[in-house]
Amino acid sequence: MKKFTLLSVGIILVSVLFTGCGIKTSEYNVSADNVVKLRELKNVKVAVGDFISQNKGESQILCRLAETITTPSGEPFSKYIENALKSELKMAGIYDNDSDIKITGELVKVYGSSMLGNAYWEIQLKLNSSTNKELKVTTKRKYPSAFSAFTACNNMATSFSSTVKELVGEIINHKDFISLVKK
Repeated sequence: MKKFTLLSVGIILVSVLFTGCGIKTSEYNVSADNVVKLRELKNVKVAVGDFISQNKGESQILCRLAETITTPSGEPFSKYIENALKSELKMAGIYDNDSDIKITGELVKVYGSSMLGNAYWEIQLKLNSSTNKELKVTTKRKYPSAFSAFTACNNMATSFSSTVKELVGEIINHKDFISLVKK
């Protein structure tokens, strides 16, 4: 009986220590710099179609085998990035769902590392336009890590939105972005 009790307590202790509830990333907030840059585009109206992912439906990443990092609504990372780009275009006044010019995307890679001294998010995205142009962008953004898994995973979740904001900035500041949105 004592063996069973000790085993039960051990299993419960291990479950509590190594099972996380999951940490949600932040909602996306539009970047003023991105909006200013987009407003420079004159006589442009753009629609955004579906963004897909090579890892279909991926909406969470495991952090230090303890916590899952998920998007705020549980949407796939590709949908989160699609909605971020739409938000920027809407705020700049150039989004038009009925536009002949439509941008779609494929999330090639989303990777998060929370290692002490090497914490970063890396996102690779391929954009296609109805103008038959393509653009590939990779963002790798470092963020502060920590020895504690709880702190490191919180930092990882908190920094995802900023990484997507940087990704969108790299897209709209890319020298070939104009070819995606103009015929």
